[in-house]
This record gives sequence, structure tokens and C-alpha cells, in this order.
Amino acid sequence: MVRRIVLFADPDTLRGGRHASLADTREALDGLDDRGVAVVLWGNETRAEMELIRADLNLRHPFVSESGGGLFLPAGYFEQAPANARPFAGYDVVDFGRPYPVVAAALHEVANKLKIGVNGFSGMSVQDVANDCRLSLAQARLATLREYDEPFRLVDANPAVQDRLFQGLRRAGFRGFTHEAHHHATGVTDKTESVRTLTSLYRRQSHHVLTVGLARDPDELRLLQAVDIPIVILSDPANAARLLRKVPTARLVDSGSARAWRETIWDLAINPSS
Repeated sequence: MVRRIVLFADPDTLRGGRHASLADTREALDGLDDRGVAVVLWGNETRAEMELIRADLNLRHPFVSESGGGLFLPAGYFEQAPANARPFAGYDVVDFGRPYPVVAAALHEVANKLKIGVNGFSGMSVQDVANDCRLSLAQARLATLREYDEPFRLVDANPAVQDRLFQGLRRAGFRGFTHEAHHHATGVTDKTESVRTLTSLYRRQSHHVLTVGLARDPDELRLLQAVDIPIVILSDPANAARLLRKVPTARLVDSGSARAWRETIWDLAINPSS
């Protein structure tokens, strides 16, 4: 029987970096749809950023925005939408995070209580975000359209200060994490809940579903542990042993090029016994 493969991947991992050639990624993705591979973007980007990336890569499948905050199912993608989904802008949306204004207010309330200075996106102009993140104004505009989490920097970039703030967020029912150059406040307690929810929707539609996670070394351990087949792009072979202790079933790819991971995905698609 035909098998459905669901590939969860961060957009930057697919592209080989934010500024890598889209042509190489499009070539790597070409033909996967016809082989039953659904490429699901799963990352820190906002819905608006995800929509642009999906258009650039000619993707049509669901996606997950803001580190598990929202699952966006194109309307009609599944015969039956989840009972807890809400219709919005052509999607059936499952919310795992709390609304952005609530999260941003909680961050600043906790920070003020602890006398910790923070600079969050909610208090910055589009130009400020462009300068801070080295983005064009158009890119910064999309990055500021937050729905679930608040990116911020600490005025005092001290690990002890960060720990105090993250602990304060936990006590208030939120979570703090760090992604690249920014810290984030979110109401998402488990970012892989979106992966499990979408997987169950696919399996409700077909019993022959295989989930695959594609990550850089080893940035997304939670994702790798939540899928059937974890694939890791290793930039440093020295990380291999440590990674395999945590994810023993991981398949390692030793190149960051799109062609390298495509071969592994393609093999899964054309060889059901692999």
C-alpha cells in the first residue's frame, strides 16, 4: 500500500541557512510530493514568515509556527478538522500557545517584578527589529507579526540573570528559551505537542504513515525524539557519538547541502522497507 511520509523540518535546515540558495532547496524538494512526502515546516518563524517560505518552496502542506505555538492546516486539507481547531484566514488553526499580547505582558510583568531589564519585540519598531536582527524592513515586518511568543534581549546579558527570569516565567505559567541570538517567552509547554497532534491527524487518514524529523546537529533533540526516523545533518563529526547516545536511531548526514538530505528522504520514499 502507498505510504505517507511526513517530514518535519525547520526552514533554515531545509534551506541550508537563512541566506542559502532557494534554487538548491527547490531542486531537493522536487518530486517528493509525488512520492507521498508531505514537507511540514516546523520552526520559530511567524505565520507570515512561514507563508512566504512555503510560497518560495512551492509547499502546500500544514506548518507549525513560533516553536510549536500554532498548527496551521490549510482549510480542507483533512476531511475532518480537529474538534479544537478554529477557522482563520483559510486555515483550521490549533493553538498550543497563549495569545501574544498575554505572553508579552507576562514577560514584562515578571521582569519588572524581578527588576530585570528586557527589550522585547513588542516595544520595538519594525526598523528597530530590522537593525537588531539584520533583516530588511520587509523581513522585519513579517518577523514582528507575532501570535504566540515574544522574542527579547536582556539588558544585562548574564546567565544568572537569564536563569532568574526563566524561573520567574515558569512560576507564572510560561516558559523561557533561547533561540539563536534572542531569548523567547512563550505559553507553549511542549513544542512537540504540535508534531504529535499532526501525526495523529495523518494517521487518522491513513494507517501507513511514517514521520521523519530533519535537524542540524543536534539542535532539535525534542523533535528527533518525537518522530519515527530522525535525520541529523552533522557539521562536526565529533558530535556523532554524543548525539547517538541521546537519539540511538538517528541517521546521520555529513553535509549541510540540500542534496545530501534529499538522498536519504528519497530513499525512504522509493524503498518502503528502508
